[in-house]
Amino acid sequence: MELTWMVVANRSRARILEVRARNETPRETADFVNPAGRAHERDLDSDAAGRFHGKGEREQGHSASASESLGQHEVDRFTVELREFLDHARSERRFERLWLIAAPAFLGHLRSAFQKPLRQRVDLEIDKDWTTDKADDILRRALETKQAKTNTLNDRKT
Repeated sequence: MELTWMVVANRSRARILEVRARNETPRETADFVNPAGRAHERDLDSDAAGRFHGKGEREQGHSASASESLGQHEVDRFTVELREFLDHARSERRFERLWLIAAPAFLGHLRSAFQKPLRQRVDLEIDKDWTTDKADDILRRALETKQAKTNTLNDRKT
C-alpha cells in the first residue's frame, strides 16, 4: 500500500492520519483545531454592524451588513490553513494518496479549496464526520467504503 494520509475533518477539527499498511494502526501526524468553528454567530460578533448614510439622506442611517458571516469566515480561514499544510506536505512528497473523510458541508469546502495538484492525490472521499472516532475504526470503515465503491464501479461496468 502506498503511503496514504487520511484527512478526518469537520468545521472545528481536522486530524491527519498516516497509513503505511492496511494491518497497521494509523499514526496521527497532525491535529488542527478551530474553536471558532463551533461558536455561535452571536459569540463571534462583538460589535453592531457599521452605519452609513446614503446619498441625499441626512437624517436616516443604514446598517451595513457583511457579505459573509463571521462563522463562515472562520471556516474559510480554517480550510485555507488545512489546504496550505496539505499542499506543502504534497510538495515535500510526504504522502502518495489522500483520503478525505469529512462532514458533508466541510467536504464541499475542501473540494473547492484544493488546487489541481492536490486534487489529483485524492483517492477517496467519504462524507461522514468521524473526527472523534479511534484511528483503527476510521481505517476499517474507510477500507470498507473504498471496497464497496470499487464493487459498485465493477458492477456498472458489467
